[in-house]
Amino acid sequence: IGLALSAPNAVLPVIYVLPLMTVSASKGTGVVTSVPSDAPDDYRGLLDLKEKPAMRTKFGVRDEWVLPFEPQPIIDTPDYGSL
Repeated sequence: IGLALSAPNAVLPVIYVLPLMTVSASKGTGVVTSVPSDAPDDYRGLLDLKEKPAMRTKFGVRDEWVLPFEPQPIIDTPDYGSL
């Protein structure tokens, strides 16, 4: 948790490994790409970390790894806008 990464084709130069309750570290690395537009759990997980300081403390997540970030739109549609 907290490892700074550079992901291929990412919009941001640095992203951080964050906990997500639906991902198990006992299966593979436990690290997955978060796609909030595709998975409500990913979006809710980010919001939980942003909204709950106690949760950040529990997992050792620093504010600067979470608070400045918002999901990045990856597609724009006429009916729904940026997603």
